[in-house]
This record gives sequence, C-alpha cells and structure tokens, in this order.
Amino acid sequence: MSDDGGVSETDATRRFYDTIAAAYAAALPETRAEASLDLGTIAQFVADLPDGDGPIVDAGCGTGRLLTHLAALGVSPLTGVDLSPAMVAHARTAHPEVPIEVAELTALPFPDATVRGILCWYAIIHSDADDVAAICREARRVLRPGGVILLGFQAGSGNRRIERAYGHDIAMNAVLHEPAAIARTLEAEAFDVTAIAERAARGRERHAQGFVLARRR
Repeated sequence: MSDDGGVSETDATRRFYDTIAAAYAAALPETRAEASLDLGTIAQFVADLPDGDGPIVDAGCGTGRLLTHLAALGVSPLTGVDLSPAMVAHARTAHPEVPIEVAELTALPFPDATVRGILCWYAIIHSDADDVAAICREARRVLRPGGVILLGFQAGSGNRRIERAYGHDIAMNAVLHEPAAIARTLEAEAFDVTAIAERAARGRERHAQGFVLARRR
C-alpha cells in the first residue's frame, strides 16, 4: 500500500518518526504521559511473564522510554525493535546494554518460540485491521507457549490525523482500534485474552485509550 505521493505506508511512517525522533525523546523521556491504569496494565504484563529463558521485547520501542520503565520493574533480559532508525539511535544511546534493532513488527528478528513477552505500546496506531492481524501472527510465531503480549493504543473507530507533530511540519494518519476488536484478533491467532481495559481521554488526549493483555496458547 502507498500514500497519495506514491510512498509506501511503511516508508511514510518511518520518515515521520525519523523526523520527530529528537523532539519526541526530549518531550517524553519517561512515562509522564501514562495514567495509573496504563502503568497498571504494564505491571500486570510483567507479573504474567513466564519463568525461564528468553527475552522480553519492546516492539516499537521508539526512543526507549518503556525500556527504562521495564528495567526499573526488574525485567530482563530486554531487547527492542523499532521501524525508525532515528528512534533506534536514541534508544541505543539511552540503553547501550540492550540489543535494539531496526525491524518491522511483521518481521521480528527472533527465532520461533524464543520470546517470553512482547510489549507493543502504541505501536499499532498506524496499522489497519489486516496489519494488526499480521502483527499478532508474527508475535505468536516468536513467543513461547505461555508467553504474553500487551498492546496499548488509542481506542475507538476510524482514523485520526496527526498534524505538525512535536513542532515539525509533518503530518501522519493514525488508526483507532476498539479493544474488543483487538481481543478478537488475538484470539483468532491462538491467544487467550486475559485482560481488556479502556479509559476515557484525559488532559490533552483526544481519544480513549485501550489495552489488551493476552497469553500465547
């Protein structure tokens, strides 16, 4: 698929985040944007991680702020992937001890059934329903049986337009997702959904926020 200028949606998304990476890193160095409920879903994700070997992946790690949070919760070993080379560069600087790679969520750089957990925190916000299904399918491939995945996203239906993001003259379309629809997609990919949460918008947010936690069968 491509945008109106003939650029693929993947390339357009990469370009968007490459452009805003430095401003994003400065504006959001940690979890100040998250509500207590949001952080609570991450805490439950951590509590549900299976014992044993295998990394925990921040899939769509951006500049690495959730890697910082997971490390503070005692999670290890950590690894990260992101579509944007500029975002990855910031994450590597912040976390030189963590392996972080440029990769798409539909082509994760991990062998089958080797990962204990995947945090996909606002990384599906540019993905339509078919793309989300492909992301969940790839997550199932790399997760061990019993491994867990947590997805966070803006909740609702339809699309939204991000204008002049982080002070840059660049715009991007984003997709809203109903938590129940994400849960059905995970179930179709052989996950057992263990929690669904949604909260109202707060502060400068324009949309509700959704969270779905699931375990690979």
